[in-house]
Amino acid sequence: MVTIRVPPEQWGVVWRALVAAGPVSRVSQEPIYVVSERQVEMLRRKKLPFEIISGPNGAQARKKHG
Repeated sequence: MVTIRVPPEQWGVVWRALVAAGPVSRVSQEPIYVVSERQVEMLRRKKLPFEIISGPNGAQARKKHG
């Protein structure tokens, strides 16, 4: 599982794509979600914006995409 942040201005487009690809868990009042690796790959393929905010071992790794 991967924790990502979605830019508020693109939330609707990214949210619909995530939900269509599988379950999504919100973990904050901000648009921060736990998603699968498959969903991350789908966001990359579609060139949708998101930011990975933690790596698989819990280490902080801020990496923007899209």
